[in-house]
Amino acid sequence: MTFPFGGALLAVLLAATPAVAQWGGREWQQLSPDEQRRAWQNYRRYQQLPQQRQELYQNRFQHFQNMPPQEQERLRQNYQNYRNQDPAARQQFNERYRRWKQGGQR
Repeated sequence: MTFPFGGALLAVLLAATPAVAQWGGREWQQLSPDEQRRAWQNYRRYQQLPQQRQELYQNRFQHFQNMPPQEQERLRQNYQNYRNQDPAARQQFNERYRRWKQGGQR
């Protein structure tokens, strides 16, 4: 499973844990029922990942936590923009991102 915004997604995945209990800087109790549901779904997916993948995401999350707040917010906004795209636009973005990551043409 590969995510185009690994650091931001990791923040969401790990933010879903009760120990961290935050989503975008908000306490768990401040999340809407839909946000809580999605957070738990993300957490369950994270728990099913192989240990190596979990460690990768933990490292990315640590990197995210060490970023300045403005950079964290920029990543959150980018991820929200991605989530708001229709499926065809997301698929097109994912394909462009995959090609870019492989060093190919845009």
